[in-house]
Amino acid sequence: MNWLDKVIAYISPAAGARRRAYRDMMRYYDAGEINRYNHRWVPMDMPDQENAEMGERSLIRSRCRWLERNSDLTNAILSAMVRNVVNTGIRPQARCASEAVNARIEALWNEWIRPENCDVSGQMGFYEIQRMIVQRKTVDGEILVKLTVDAGADFPLKLQLIRPDLLDDGLLTAPKTGRVVRGGIELDDRLRPAAYWIKRKSADGWETAGSERIPAGDILHLWQKKYPDQIRGISDLAAVAKRIKDLDEYLTAENMAAFMAACYSIFIVKNNYGGVGVGNMANQKSGLTDIEGKSVERVRPGMIVRLAQGEDIKAANPGRPASTASDITALYTRMIGAGVGLSYEMISRDFGGSSYSAARQGNLEDRRTFQPAQQWLITHFCEPVYRAFLDTMYLKGAVDMPGYERRKEDYQRAEWIAPGWQSIDPEKEMQADVLAMKSGTLTLGQQCAGHGYDWRDQLAQMAREKAYAESLGLTLPIHTPEAVQAAQSNHTEEEDT
Repeated sequence: MNWLDKVIAYISPAAGARRRAYRDMMRYYDAGEINRYNHRWVPMDMPDQENAEMGERSLIRSRCRWLERNSDLTNAILSAMVRNVVNTGIRPQARCASEAVNARIEALWNEWIRPENCDVSGQMGFYEIQRMIVQRKTVDGEILVKLTVDAGADFPLKLQLIRPDLLDDGLLTAPKTGRVVRGGIELDDRLRPAAYWIKRKSADGWETAGSERIPAGDILHLWQKKYPDQIRGISDLAAVAKRIKDLDEYLTAENMAAFMAACYSIFIVKNNYGGVGVGNMANQKSGLTDIEGKSVERVRPGMIVRLAQGEDIKAANPGRPASTASDITALYTRMIGAGVGLSYEMISRDFGGSSYSAARQGNLEDRRTFQPAQQWLITHFCEPVYRAFLDTMYLKGAVDMPGYERRKEDYQRAEWIAPGWQSIDPEKEMQADVLAMKSGTLTLGQQCAGHGYDWRDQLAQMAREKAYAESLGLTLPIHTPEAVQAAQSNHTEEEDT
């Protein structure tokens, strides 16, 4: 009720009631109602969401990093993402027209991905970098990768990972170009990054004065866009960070309550008797004593003790009602998992109460979270790095690619193989895959990709195995049609008869 409604209701209660009834009748959405229950819930939409988030982004990032360091549930989410999105690495298969060129490219790639060749610091291999990118994007919301070139090296392309908090948030206008700088990113009129302003940092970790302008072509800014004019990323844990912190605090309180309930204490209570004289009180020993009159401070089995005159024992045994910690923890874990797109079983590692159908359904839903993340990593990181790698290898003369400048797309064609997932019940799922392939709803390529294999490599390896087995005079069951196997089995039985 606004001030005008209050005035009208004061002057004419009937008119005020009709006004409220009419507004209720004409309301389109119940979510738009303001009453005494939700009058404090009036969030504001800023015209520039990016500027509105800028003040909170660093605080959210710091909080999520704290959870990464201290929360086991947060690390369960992160390990699930890294384990299922990257695992041992998303690997390329060169697919240009020449098989000889493909073989040469893949041989060079397998050398380049070593830490000393691909990482500017020489500490991480390419697939370790993939895992770090997924973890940092989940926690920080974004990460930057600078493509550097060392012309004198055998493998000139080097990758440098840069923390997002090194973007110069304080810069508003680019010194030379005059373009707008938002969140450390220099933008053109279409909100397309033209350059990134990175704070300078010394080797000991201290930021030095000023920032460096790096052209956008040399930077891979890895984040996920959620609304049209967004230019920076927000942590994927932002929606669940408070709930994770609440759960951690609740479990800490439960632990303290359990410790208190486990304590059993004894108190000595003195009773004041008016008839006891001062002299007698002075001669009276105080405290708990054993049969020999020695002071007792610890209770032992089978001991016999005497109390001083006027003293009594009171026991303190703190009671505690039955705890609901497991139920509350499970509820919170489900809600947190739903907030990041993961099942309760995935982040809790609790598979005890799941049937096969429930486990499979949860597994499939989790894959629908991991597969878009894999595609995001391929599109925004793997493919640009692969193209830059081929550019440097061609300029270095390491691989012969005639007409590379005119036919880049042909030479840079590749198929990225993401790690697959093991079956919950291999026999059932294999039977389902066979039926799907027979009906034409599933191809061999799709089936192999689902398990992290390349179908061409599979067929080539099967052909090599078959040829080698036949050269030894062997016919393996996997190389024999089912009908032939059945016929051979019947023929053998007849001979035995």
